[in-house]
Amino acid sequence: MDHNDLTGLFATVGTFGGIALIIWTSMMGKIARIKAEAEARRITAAPLPQSASEGSVLAEIKAMRQQMEQMQSTSHQFDISFDEALNRMESRVSRLETKSATTGTVPQTDTPNTLRNGQS
Repeated sequence: MDHNDLTGLFATVGTFGGIALIIWTSMMGKIARIKAEAEARRITAAPLPQSASEGSVLAEIKAMRQQMEQMQSTSHQFDISFDEALNRMESRVSRLETKSATTGTVPQTDTPNTLRNGQS
């Protein structure tokens, strides 16, 4: 190895080493900035006093319970109205079957308005 080969080798290593050093310091600066921002956010986001946070959680739970009760009530109302409609349909079918058994024919239209719009 002569002097020119060593100079080329050092120049290549120095160039790539310099680029790697610049990238490394840039990344370390970004990491330090991110840590500082996170620390600043942690300091400025002061926690609520214990009683205030507990009160807000309890209020939220109470509101959710009320919503669940309303949903259950609505669900029960729909179940009851569906059961009533089903019972009316069964009684009408039973009447039609009885009528067709006595006359021997099935009537074409025996659908009252209450069946079409679901109201009695």
